Amino acid sequence: MKDNMLKTFPFAYFKIDTKGSILVSSKRACVLFNIPLDLLNLVHIDDQPKALEFLTAFAHNEPLTTSLRLQIVNGSFTDFICTIHWEQSIGHVVCIEKTPLVNQFIEVKNKGLQ
Repeated sequence: MKDNMLKTFPFAYFKIDTKGSILVSSKRACVLFNIPLDLLNLVHIDDQPKALEFLTAFAHNEPLTTSLRLQIVNGSFTDFICTIHWEQSIGHVVCIEKTPLVNQFIEVKNKGLQ
């Protein structure tokens, strides 16, 4: 993702390396999270095995999606739908909060596109 898009992208986006280190994050990600050095540090301990498998699936050519509980800035954990797509050794991760408000926004936007 181009740097100028990171400022206006409406969801949390991370560019990571094969070790899970965060290389770049979107403005929205910075608002939602206290950005650690490693993406796995945002994940609830019970979801870490699933997240580790998700974050290390380099061989997949198609995007992978999973649900993860991530720690937000106030210290609580919130459910997110996260999708990763690998381009060689760079992972592009988009996380969308699972809330009724987000679902309503998506429905309204989709209706506007019809």
